[in-house]
Amino acid sequence: MNRIHHQRLVDQVPALFVLLIVGAVLAGCASSAGAHTASASPTHSPALAASTPAAARTFTSRHYGYTETLPAGWASAAQATQQWDGKGAPGYEDSVVDLFQGPGGVQAWALAAPTKESLAAYAKATIRAAHAGHPCPAAPQTNQAITIGGAPARLLGMQCPAGSGFLVETAVTIRHGTAFVFASLNPSGTTPTDRPAFRNFLAGITFQR
Repeated sequence: MNRIHHQRLVDQVPALFVLLIVGAVLAGCASSAGAHTASASPTHSPALAASTPAAARTFTSRHYGYTETLPAGWASAAQATQQWDGKGAPGYEDSVVDLFQGPGGVQAWALAAPTKESLAAYAKATIRAAHAGHPCPAAPQTNQAITIGGAPARLLGMQCPAGSGFLVETAVTIRHGTAFVFASLNPSGTTPTDRPAFRNFLAGITFQR
């Protein structure tokens, strides 16, 4: 091997190493997203959160009539690019959700649609949709009463798939004929800080109507 050819190989090693790392990360992200989202063509990326200015502490949804005062450690990652039709159980990479990045890798997403159902009936419909569209159990492990923006709400907790350790929390409330759904998941694996982080996020919600 001549000296020039040897030098070219040396120069190429760092670039190849970077490509291998990026490929592994992308493969891991694709695997995680496939297990927890219903969208076949993801449009949101948590990496967008890195470009959110630290001073932008208030997020106003373009589609869904709520405002989020972002707690410490939270940032807006993406606005929904189209309005949800109320069908199915969109995940964090679907184009119909507002996406947020929280501390420790936890994520939250939000969406809303008109409804004529009661809060109890809508919570049950949300559970059925999650079970039909994702590997989530037919009944949540937890179902508790909370408030969001001063309105009564239900906070549902379940592991998807059951026994996997991946905790999905979904908060549902209804205001003036509109059902609001706020969900949370840590794609890297649930940590002890995820639940309190999501509750801090929910505490920042106010409704515009």
